[in-house]
Amino acid sequence: MGIRSTNKKYFSKTTTGARTKNFFARFRSTNAKTGSDGTVSSSPGGGSPSPGGSVSATGGTTTTPGNGYKYHFFTSSGSFVVSSGGDIDAVIVAGGGGGRSVDPAYAGGGGGAGGYREISGQPVSATSYPIVVASGGNVDSDGGDSSAFGISSAGGGHGGKGSGPTAVGRGGGSGGGASSNPSNSGDGNVPATSPPQGNDGGFGSSGGGHAGGGGGAGAAGTPSPTTPTGGGPGGIGRAAFSGDTGIPTDYGTPGPSAGRWFAGGGGGGTWNNSYGSVAAPGGAGGGGRGAFGPQSATAATDGTGGGGGGSSQPRSGSAGGDGIVIVRYSV
Repeated sequence: MGIRSTNKKYFSKTTTGARTKNFFARFRSTNAKTGSDGTVSSSPGGGSPSPGGSVSATGGTTTTPGNGYKYHFFTSSGSFVVSSGGDIDAVIVAGGGGGRSVDPAYAGGGGGAGGYREISGQPVSATSYPIVVASGGNVDSDGGDSSAFGISSAGGGHGGKGSGPTAVGRGGGSGGGASSNPSNSGDGNVPATSPPQGNDGGFGSSGGGHAGGGGGAGAAGTPSPTTPTGGGPGGIGRAAFSGDTGIPTDYGTPGPSAGRWFAGGGGGGTWNNSYGSVAAPGGAGGGGRGAFGPQSATAATDGTGGGGGGSSQPRSGSAGGDGIVIVRYSV
C-alpha cells in the first residue's frame, strides 16, 4: 500500500465545506457487535437479525416491493417514527469528498467516498429516531457525517492538489486520492471503526501527470499509473444489504454484481493529453469521473456518498455525492 506520512495534520478529518443540508450530530453505539461482512449487529449472537415484532413506522420515502421487506429511503435528514416496535436493518452512508480544483502544474486527486456502515437486527421501540443525512463536499472540501440509530458514518476526504502538504489526499470515511505530484493518499476508515467503513485513496505518480483515485467502501483507490493511460480509477463501493435486489433503481447505481451500489471513490485527474488518452472512471457506487484534457470531471451521484472526480489542466474537479440512509424490516 506504500509508505504513509506520519504528519497527522494532513490526515485530520473535518466537515468544513460540506454543502449545507444537515446537522453534523454524532451518535455512538453502546451495544453493537460487528460481523466479518461489514455489518454491525445488535441481535443476540451478533449474526442474523432476530425476529422481533412486526414493525410499523413512517418517515422518508417508502416502498414495499413484495420481497418480504418494507424500505424507507432518506435522502435528506428527517425522522423514522415507530408506532410498533421490532427489529430493523439499516445502511448509513456519509457524504462523499470533493475532487480538487485546478493547479498550474499537477493533476488533482479524486475524492474519497463517504463512510459506509450497515446495522442488522437493530431493535427499535415506539418512538421517533433522528436520521441525519450528510451532504457531499464541494470541490476541495470533505463530505459530512451521516448518522442513525446510534451509528455514525464519516464523510469522505477530498483529493490532493499541487505539491507539498496540499498534495496529500485527506483522510475520512474513505481517503482522497493524492495529486499527480508523487505523494501520499488520504487514509480511509477515519475515525476507525470495526469493520472498516472505507478504504485509502490512491497514490500520485512520479511523472507529474496522473493523480490517484479516491477510496471506496469496498476497495482502495487505484494509484496513478506510471504509463500514459490517465489517472487512477476510484475504489469500488459496496452493494447494500449484500446485494438485496428489492432496492429500486431510483437509488444507488449498478455494480459488478447484484443489487444497488453505494460509496464509490472518485477518479483521479489527468493533467493534459500528453499524460493519457482516457479519463479515470469513478468506482461503482456513484464515484465521479476524473477530468482529462477536453473532458470535465463529473460530480458524484447524489444519494450514493460517492467521491467527486479529480482535476486536469485546465478543468476543475467535481463535488462529492450526498449520503443516504436506508431502513428495511420484515413485513
